[in-house]
Amino acid sequence: MSKRKRTIPILVKKLSDVIARIFPERQLYFRTNGVVRFISISQRTQIFTSLVLLSVFVWVGLTSISYVYREEILAAKDMDLNQAKKNYADSNNQFSKLKNDIKKSTMALEQRQIYLQQLLDADKSLSTSIMTEQNKTIEKNEQKLEIIATPSETKANPDVSSIYSDHQNQIASLDFSITRIEEQQQKLAEFMIDRISTKITYVEKTLETSGIKSVKLMQLAKNRPSLSMAMGGPFILYSENNDIDLSSNEPFAKLYAHYNRLIDLESAMQHIPVGKPAKKYYISSSFGIRKDPFKKKWARHHGVDMAGWWKTPIYASANGTVLKAGRNGAYGKFIEIDHGNGFRSRYGHLSKLKVKKGDKVTLEQEIGLMGTTGRSTSPHLHYEIWFNGKPINPQKIFKASNNVLKIQRQEYDS
Repeated sequence: MSKRKRTIPILVKKLSDVIARIFPERQLYFRTNGVVRFISISQRTQIFTSLVLLSVFVWVGLTSISYVYREEILAAKDMDLNQAKKNYADSNNQFSKLKNDIKKSTMALEQRQIYLQQLLDADKSLSTSIMTEQNKTIEKNEQKLEIIATPSETKANPDVSSIYSDHQNQIASLDFSITRIEEQQQKLAEFMIDRISTKITYVEKTLETSGIKSVKLMQLAKNRPSLSMAMGGPFILYSENNDIDLSSNEPFAKLYAHYNRLIDLESAMQHIPVGKPAKKYYISSSFGIRKDPFKKKWARHHGVDMAGWWKTPIYASANGTVLKAGRNGAYGKFIEIDHGNGFRSRYGHLSKLKVKKGDKVTLEQEIGLMGTTGRSTSPHLHYEIWFNGKPINPQKIFKASNNVLKIQRQEYDS
């Protein structure tokens, strides 16, 4: 027999001896009315009773400990719960802020898109394919934005981290689309700035040829309502200052400034008396210094003499209101028309007047007949153009008339 097998019975015997010493069989004696009785308590009963009592003591001990520390445990759980709620709320707020920022960016893109589309509508020569693509992308972004739910809008017991991660991915996708559209819009704005700058240069050169200073023209135009083409839309520029620096590097501020300058110039030029007051004529005396036909001395001539046949029809050189119609000293039978924005035209030596003071006239409307009334040597029309209280050379206006008419009709060469 092995050593291990011999050891086990020895240990069992020793354990039995210990139990026998601790829990020997006992008798409980009772004496009642002189009669003695006893009860024997076996070893097994003592062991079982001891185990039961021990279990009761352990249970009472554990219950007491649990009761003592229950408040601390609950407080710790409350802290954990509150922290979890705070983290959840922070994530929710952060996502809502990102969503609002994307929404604001999308609205800004829409406003710019409307403004660009208005400019494109005003110039049909530009391609609208870029705008169409951008409009579709913006609509897709809006649809995506609508279906993105914030964490608080999801089902019960959500996996906050996975939901937030999914939303962040969607936001990143939208942000990429918005950045791409912004780049396209800026390229389109820069292209339109170049085109508008070319038009402004064309207008300013035409004004220079006409002998009209664009600075003075715009100063007078600022004090009256603009007559530029009707436009609208919710485009809101970041500055309320209308005098925006044309050298600004921000594309949309620069586009806004250039376009406003162009339409202001075009509007102001609507008042230039560009029409010729007679169809058949020749210039018998030019604007400026000349020898007076009567006194034979050098004198200043504020208009041009357009010689022709007696009773040649005379026409209004632009839309306007008749200020004077009647005899006016050396001018003879005389008409003066106010065309607005500082422009006036004068017609002298007429044989007959066909309008009266206060009448509204239109371009090329017949207003009188050529004659030789007043201080005149032969049938001709003495024609003057005044701007801002000073006479300007009508021949310069005649020279630039074709270009001025193109600008007035917005018929630029493409």
